[in-house]
Amino acid sequence: MLRFTNCRLCDNGELIQQDLYVDKVSGKIVSKPSDSEYVQTIDLKGKIIAPGYIDIQNNGIYGLNFSALNAQSSPDEIARFKAFYKDFYAKVLPVYKRTRSRLMADSLGAHVEGPFINLKKKGCHPVETFVDANATSFDSIYGAQNLLENVTIVTAAPEIPGVMEEIPRLLENPNVVFSLGHTTSDHATGLEAISRGASMVTHLYNAMPQPHHRETGVVGLVTEPQAGQNTPYFGLICDGVHVAPSMCVLAFRANPDKCVLVTDAMHLIGLPDGTYKWDKQRIVKTGPSLYLEGTSTLAGAATDLADCVKNLVKWANIPLAQAVKTATNNAADSLRISHKGYLNEGCDADLVVLDDAGDVLQVYKLGVPVAQRDPVECVTLSSGDVIP
Repeated sequence: MLRFTNCRLCDNGELIQQDLYVDKVSGKIVSKPSDSEYVQTIDLKGKIIAPGYIDIQNNGIYGLNFSALNAQSSPDEIARFKAFYKDFYAKVLPVYKRTRSRLMADSLGAHVEGPFINLKKKGCHPVETFVDANATSFDSIYGAQNLLENVTIVTAAPEIPGVMEEIPRLLENPNVVFSLGHTTSDHATGLEAISRGASMVTHLYNAMPQPHHRETGVVGLVTEPQAGQNTPYFGLICDGVHVAPSMCVLAFRANPDKCVLVTDAMHLIGLPDGTYKWDKQRIVKTGPSLYLEGTSTLAGAATDLADCVKNLVKWANIPLAQAVKTATNNAADSLRISHKGYLNEGCDADLVVLDDAGDVLQVYKLGVPVAQRDPVECVTLSSGDVIP
């Protein structure tokens, strides 16, 4: 048994002074053990412990491009997926099956962003991969088995012929979320997609019409009265490049319970500034900014999720716990999962230890320490002993 003491639990947008217990065998969060159990105790000296962050839109890290992985690549290296070539889906998606690793980030399934997206809002996606759902089907592109086992989020434009009709059938699989993105959809079309089961908007503001006071487009769905409790979750890239700080604050305050911070990070995150080849194109990295060479087209991001959380704290002037909620509780809720993203009994003990500034000091995977910037002090006691 593992006990974290002298700590503040960060969950549901609040900080609570309370111990946290982890069963080291199952890797699950548990209630207080019996007096007969021996407990390894970690004194966090007043620091914050939160659920591990969940990034629902991530394309790679430190040179590892998730789109270029194959069946021989380790699933434990994978966190999320965005595919670019329709002929890759059948052989690549099985790599992204849902995993539960002891040491590395889990894959919660693939986030497939395309090929059913709008040419006019293509971003950096290669146009040769785009298709109409009338000409084919989601099953034929992704593979029926992949949709059942390996795909978690499908981003598509509802105005593409055939997509709207595919939404209810796609969502017969309870593990799949349909997200609106890379779209020219007006508000009415977006609302119809919500009525058919769409429950998310991919990287709000980016690759979609900007809201007008009489035609709010997809952005207006986040507070749509007709949607009631079904207002969509929305990914928000708080890097200060994709979205201006004031617009991040506007979106968060509009619907904080549905705001999900994402990175949209490319494989260039963590690498030095410079120009890098990416498929048939080249990307210029300058700090957190990535652009297709010779253009003003953004090519993903290079800011990690912890920095996005800290940015939201600063820009919105909110407590850290409220910002952490957008990268943990809200992210889990958007995927309709309950075994991660919370500190509830029975949840996986994927944990981050934070200081008051939101810096990540330690990372635990199923209760096992996998990364740390601060030393960990452990003692072994029976659960009835008192920690000085």
